[in-house]
Amino acid sequence: MSGNAGSTPRKRLRPDDRRALIVSAATEVFAVNGYDKASMRAVAKAAGISTPVLYDHFPSKAGLYAHLLDTQATAFIEHWSDQEPAETPEQLVTRSLDSIFAWIEDNEHAWRMIFLDSPGDAEVAEAHQRGQELASQRLAGLFHRIPELSLSVELERERADELLAETSKWTVNALAAWWWRNRDVNREQIVLLARDLLWRGLASTTRSRTT
Repeated sequence: MSGNAGSTPRKRLRPDDRRALIVSAATEVFAVNGYDKASMRAVAKAAGISTPVLYDHFPSKAGLYAHLLDTQATAFIEHWSDQEPAETPEQLVTRSLDSIFAWIEDNEHAWRMIFLDSPGDAEVAEAHQRGQELASQRLAGLFHRIPELSLSVELERERADELLAETSKWTVNALAAWWWRNRDVNREQIVLLARDLLWRGLASTTRSRTT
């Protein structure tokens, strides 16, 4: 009688389920180690598969990381950009900031990937760029909900929305990176700091009318 007679055969995962397992394991490995120190072998071990099987799904570390980055950045942007209409510009800004930093706090693995790591691989750089462009587009859409802007320089509305989106985006990016190194600051406090930096300037460019 075989010594394995009483053992239960290991269930073979479907390709989609195995890919999901890889993505979950890779997210944690990259978040803990950073892009440069993470290895495909470590990802395979965390996923409970062989390295060749991992390469069947993702031919390169850069390709795997770019896939994760695209997925996480899209989920992040969809979270804060999908909002009900706000009653005032101030409410719109405050609610957006709270939504942004709540997601960051709840998704620490993605936090590092989106805001801290900046690998030099072209494929990863392109994924970062896609995320930045989508964020700018969605932010511009939020600012467009404000009925009227009052800038010192006259700009057509589309360019004005783009300007506010870009400056706000990079402020939030910098704050998210700073918060990673200053964990004693809680979410409520980081939202207040973001409001200090953003709303005080934006208040003079907006008019408090119903959106």
